[in-house]
Amino acid sequence: MAILLRNPDHLIADSLATILEPPAPVDLNKWAADNVKFGSDSPFPGPWNGDLFPFFEEILVALGPDDPCRIVTLLKSAQIGGTILAQAFMLGTSLQDPGFFLYVHPTESNASRWAKTKLRPMITKMPAALSAFSYGRNEGTWDYIERRDMRGGIQVSGASSSASLSMISMKRQVQDDLAKWENDPVAGDPEVLANSRSQAFEEAKIFKNSTALVWPGCRITRNYRAGSQEKFHVPCPECGHFHPLEWENFVVDRENPAKSHFVCPDCGGVIEQRHRREMVRLGKWVAERPERKGSHRSFYVWSAYAPLMAWQRIAEEWIRAEGDPDSEKTFYNDVIGIAYEVQGEAPPFDELKKRADETGHRRGVIPWGYPLITLGIDVQGDRLEWHLQAFGSDLRKATVEYGTVDGFIGDDETRGRLDELIKSTWPNAAGNKIAVDMVAIDGNAYTEDVFDWAKSHARAKVMVIRGRKGETAPLIAQVKEERDRKGRKKKRRGRPFYNLCVSKFKLSLYRNLEKTDPLQRGYVALASGFEEEWFEQYTSEKRIAKRSKTLGAPPEYLWVKSDGVRNEVLDTAIYGEAAAITKGWRDMPPETWDRLLNERETRPDTGQMDLEDLILKENNRPKPVNQNKAPVVKQEPELSPAQRRARKYAS
Repeated sequence: MAILLRNPDHLIADSLATILEPPAPVDLNKWAADNVKFGSDSPFPGPWNGDLFPFFEEILVALGPDDPCRIVTLLKSAQIGGTILAQAFMLGTSLQDPGFFLYVHPTESNASRWAKTKLRPMITKMPAALSAFSYGRNEGTWDYIERRDMRGGIQVSGASSSASLSMISMKRQVQDDLAKWENDPVAGDPEVLANSRSQAFEEAKIFKNSTALVWPGCRITRNYRAGSQEKFHVPCPECGHFHPLEWENFVVDRENPAKSHFVCPDCGGVIEQRHRREMVRLGKWVAERPERKGSHRSFYVWSAYAPLMAWQRIAEEWIRAEGDPDSEKTFYNDVIGIAYEVQGEAPPFDELKKRADETGHRRGVIPWGYPLITLGIDVQGDRLEWHLQAFGSDLRKATVEYGTVDGFIGDDETRGRLDELIKSTWPNAAGNKIAVDMVAIDGNAYTEDVFDWAKSHARAKVMVIRGRKGETAPLIAQVKEERDRKGRKKKRRGRPFYNLCVSKFKLSLYRNLEKTDPLQRGYVALASGFEEEWFEQYTSEKRIAKRSKTLGAPPEYLWVKSDGVRNEVLDTAIYGEAAAITKGWRDMPPETWDRLLNERETRPDTGQMDLEDLILKENNRPKPVNQNKAPVVKQEPELSPAQRRARKYAS
């Protein structure tokens, strides 16, 4: 049998040719069209259709190796397709130009869930990817998958774990949901750490992709402003003037949201949704800072451009959100795709006190139109401080009373006095006695004693809460599981524990304290009769920038107390609002408010009122804000149904 031997010189030459041959051009747009397919659950099932999202084309070009920029930032609305771009970048480059790739999510749990529910189906349903990748060293987890030819791999990590971002070098990476990344108390800024993973590669490519959160301090907004700041310009269907679709030029038709439209900033022409597809097809990216395109390209695109959201729905979402700071924040972030600029300080406390003394209802009496009653309780070592508040429709709330229960919550005598407090009834402006609907007590300190007391009351009456730092957490979230300090044994408390994102509560409260119209959505009615110190505590914290310990990292924004001022009034106000939300305050339908008002504000005696009753009613009637000015006459149709109900009960 003849044995064929290969010429060693030819073998060496062939190997060198394979190594030195330049890779084929990487075209991510073509790759996406050839390989990306959406399932039947997608709004657009089937192969990738670039005609539906023409604004994505240039972003994929920027992510390719032929564009010299090192960083690509996408500031966007929610659910607009940013993750699809990231996945096309990840698999398209990994398959066409092999190398090591890092994909970072806000937390380890996010990363693990994405790897199993998104990455795995992507790989297994794409023949080219399935033949190129194997499980890798962490078999079965999909947190790391490796090319079968050992020429690269994909590492999925969480920004919350500094260990997963250490000791690795990656040529390309995606920093997903960047605005939700939070600093590690030990390792520092995870964004700085992630950026450093690509420092060894001159031709590195980093894709920063996220919706925005709160400004100042939003990571994705800061990156967008640091780059070329490109917006997608479209031609006016009437005059042809190219301009970006901006929220400021969007006209919301409240009577008929379907007629909401944009206005051309040049000719003033009406731009309707029927024009959108053709305008977007002819659109182009225009950079405000073109000199930065060589190193950092940043793009902004929002729901108005995408076929996933009708302009009518944008208008309807705004109508629902307007007037409620937390809902407005969500709208700005998820629909418009920009950061919500916040007020880091409350109005001056002396101005609030003056307003309360001049126009407020009487302390200790529940004013007209606020039938839902809660108590917020703060636990100290030698006392419990409590705050009684009342809540009405249109997210309006009122301060009623504030006080202290002396003693430690673990003592029977103190518990007895606390029990009497939550069983108490309070007079309203109609002269009825109203019991508290819900109590929220802080369990962050003396936790076991707080739970031991709370278990003696119904869950529908008492909830145990604690504040949580940061601005990315849900407003209120039930703690699913707690363990001891060693992380071994589960803690069984007999009732739920709730985390509050206190930053969101404070931002909302401070914005609403600026409102002076009692009928305005979110208005805070302040009672007269409180001392100056009470208002100092109510406005005792401010959101400030704290310099990061990590070299090159941006400042971190924290809430801090004013020097020498306590903050129990502010804390208990937040706890009481959380209790009201739990009882349905934010979502209560008009008919429920009507029923509550009828039950609680109908006088038991319809006969003639005595002098004391008349004085009580007059003292608690909402007063006009500017008593020395002629009243502003409003047409009744301009008021919402909830506002008309509030005016009815005020008069």
